Amino acid sequence: LLPGQNPEMKQHDLRLAYAMQLCAITDRLGATQPLLGLVEEWSTGGVDFIQLREKDLSGAALQSLTREVLEKIDRRRSKLLVNVSTPESAALALGAGADGVHLAGTPLPGAASSVRKASRSASPIISVPCHSLAEIDVACAEQVDLILFSPVFGKLSVGFPQPTQGLEGLRLACAAARGTPVLALGGVTIGNALDCIAAGAAGIAVIRLFAGDD
Repeated sequence: LLPGQNPEMKQHDLRLAYAMQLCAITDRLGATQPLLGLVEEWSTGGVDFIQLREKDLSGAALQSLTREVLEKIDRRRSKLLVNVSTPESAALALGAGADGVHLAGTPLPGAASSVRKASRSASPIISVPCHSLAEIDVACAEQVDLILFSPVFGKLSVGFPQPTQGLEGLRLACAAARGTPVLALGGVTIGNALDCIAAGAAGIAVIRLFAGDD
């Protein structure tokens, strides 16, 4: 943090202070407040991307929730990305009006292209998770719009198999991305967000930070 800044500042202050992109990832089962109210707060506070990540829902239920979430956010401020695992679920999400999708799992050659071909939107935002430089290379070849690189500081959840990358790993990933925006994910806090930007990240992605958790 810069001298004199409030350690309790959240998304609005981070965005203004550091000019970083912010991505908030939903977890309605673990959240301390209802999802729809939370995403409305995020959008009002200046979150750039809201990633709807609700793996327990069927395709139809996720499509319905996507429509509900879209009613709560300011589309001029925030873009909605839906976490999907297949081209079919991506088509459902985009058909519901989502701005784009986050392709869960290891980046695969042709995956982003398949989504673009199946989309009614001219240019859906496509985000992917990456945990290695090899995956970064695949993502760049696919010309994705956003890379979530993790885990930078800590594991995302109990049993998550990937090793912590650290700031050096993040720096190498950002360099390998060749201009594709990289968001740091995993153990990111108010205190270390600026370190991620210094390492080359375009911003941060968080699951709990903007939900009121540390």
